Amino acid sequence: MNPKKRTIPASDAPAIFELASQYASADLEHYSRAELEMAAAEAGIPAEYIPQAIAEVQAQNTKKLTKRQNIRQGMRKWLLISSIAIIGGIGWHIATYNAITNHRIQVEAAWAQVENQRQRRADLIPQLVKVTQAYTTHESTLVTTLTEARQAYLEADNLEQQQDAITKIDQAIDQFQTYALKHSALKSSQLYINLQYEITGTENRLAVERMRYNQAVQSYQQQLQGFPNTVVAKLSGFESKPFLSAD
Repeated sequence: MNPKKRTIPASDAPAIFELASQYASADLEHYSRAELEMAAAEAGIPAEYIPQAIAEVQAQNTKKLTKRQNIRQGMRKWLLISSIAIIGGIGWHIATYNAITNHRIQVEAAWAQVENQRQRRADLIPQLVKVTQAYTTHESTLVTTLTEARQAYLEADNLEQQQDAITKIDQAIDQFQTYALKHSALKSSQLYINLQYEITGTENRLAVERMRYNQAVQSYQQQLQGFPNTVVAKLSGFESKPFLSAD
């Protein structure tokens, strides 16, 4: 089909005329060197100054273009550096968070071992009660003390209550030892001797686990202290852990 004979919808005519006008204006805004020289001559400007002016304007335009390019390059460089810094900061935050978390897990694992040994010692109470009842029928106070101490430990809901219960267990065991020393039949019995081994072994294991726990807490506390770790710790909700003194 001949392009000249192809019909154009009337609705497209305004847009076509507008674009054609823009194209014509763009062509009219460009001048050849000869046209500039003719215009200069009409204005009384010597033609030999036109090349110099053209060169100077082009140099200025080149300078502006170079400046804009440098600004864009600087912005791209700044964005690149900022992105690297942000990614590095996120990576450091994650690494610090993981390090603190690992130390906290070690503290919790060490604490679990302490609790195991404390539970083991509390479980000796029924045997102490059994031995006491086997060799005496009137020592109800000691039996009650032993039983209540163990019950307080089993019912403890937090660390403070547990510490108080451990103190009661220590006192109850001390009372049992004092009582046993005053009764030769009980002190020489095989049941008492076996319990002595159990008590001593439990105390030794508890001392070792308590030491390991305190070492884990010390390492964990060091992770929480000092800038900028302390910032990550506060933002992530890490809390300090208490040290354990001898039961």
